[in-house]
Amino acid sequence: MNIERQTVRMYLYEAALAFRMVDAVWVIFLLERGYSLAQVGIAEGIYHVTSMLFEVPSGMAADLFGRKRTLQLSGVLGICSAVFMTLEGFSGFVYCGMIFSALSLNMASGTEEALVYDSLLEAGCEARYKKVWASFSMIARVSSTFSCALSPAAILIGYRYTYYIMAGLYLFTILCVSGVREPQVTQKQRMRGNQIGSEIGRRWRQHIKETGAFLRNNPRTMCKLLANAALACPCYLIMMYLQEHLVDCGWPKSLIGIPMLMIPLAGAVGTRIAAGNEKGLAKALLVCGVISGIGTCLVGNRMLVVALLGACLARACEGFSEIRVSENVNRDFTSDHRATLVSVDSMLYSVLMVAASPATGVLGDRYGVNVTFYLLGGILLLATVIAGGVWNRRRAQ
Repeated sequence: MNIERQTVRMYLYEAALAFRMVDAVWVIFLLERGYSLAQVGIAEGIYHVTSMLFEVPSGMAADLFGRKRTLQLSGVLGICSAVFMTLEGFSGFVYCGMIFSALSLNMASGTEEALVYDSLLEAGCEARYKKVWASFSMIARVSSTFSCALSPAAILIGYRYTYYIMAGLYLFTILCVSGVREPQVTQKQRMRGNQIGSEIGRRWRQHIKETGAFLRNNPRTMCKLLANAALACPCYLIMMYLQEHLVDCGWPKSLIGIPMLMIPLAGAVGTRIAAGNEKGLAKALLVCGVISGIGTCLVGNRMLVVALLGACLARACEGFSEIRVSENVNRDFTSDHRATLVSVDSMLYSVLMVAASPATGVLGDRYGVNVTFYLLGGILLLATVIAGGVWNRRRAQ
């Protein structure tokens, strides 16, 4: 395997996948189409229910049938999502678009990470993973920044053409991953092409049992994944509701993506710090929890600078956590179950978002978006204090 060529192709894939110019304005698009914040929260809840249900099965599919095929299917589902989001006349079209979007990202999350790690493992350079994955994360965040910069253009051309562009980007991801070589580290991976129907069912059942056994026998790994999901949860809600909050604070709707440029860049800074950080993971995650909780509270402030500072703090902590947790847990995962186990992280995130998304939408409609941010930050700070107390008690035993 030419690991450099493989990595470059995956870098291109990641850049295209992260260039989601609709993300900075999708809430505004729906509000302009007559949806309320509560309905937006419900749509987001549908997205995360789908993600919660299919995240782990999609990881299993990647492990059993191949990571390359799964990423190609992710692109096809993304195109379906973009098409449904352009349809009018029935609100269910938007909900279908959210379902396909969730399925698309289900297929990509965990799968891409597993493909990269096993590619490095096959090439004998898995020690480079933390730096390589930090580069992936930085590319994604910088690409997201550029997509935010184009949000005024997205508003200018309208939601329909914006989603057409998204469909084109999904097509590009399919082309990128088509040139990637499937890593084959274990005998099971080398035998994928020889599976028959009855054997697939047997392997699927065996895969579920082995994955469940790993999770039961490694509670510390589950705690790390849960902490990572908890730090990611407020970050997405910030990006989701900050759009409306900035408009309420007097920022022009047509330029809504401009002040949000700094947020993904802050995440890139967090990944860069994580790439060179070797300190204890537990302490680092607790510090991130405190900083992120304070930052989320600051987002509720009606001063633009303070709100953006809070959003950047939360996103930097999320970026740091992503790299440190990924590098730490991948050392424990086996290659035959890697995509499935990484998908557990995204599933836990979706479980949290299923409750948080519609609840925050209702709170935002009734009490205002700023109150929602204060509550989110307070919950994260409380959870961090409790987690810190449990960790100190176990260390003392």
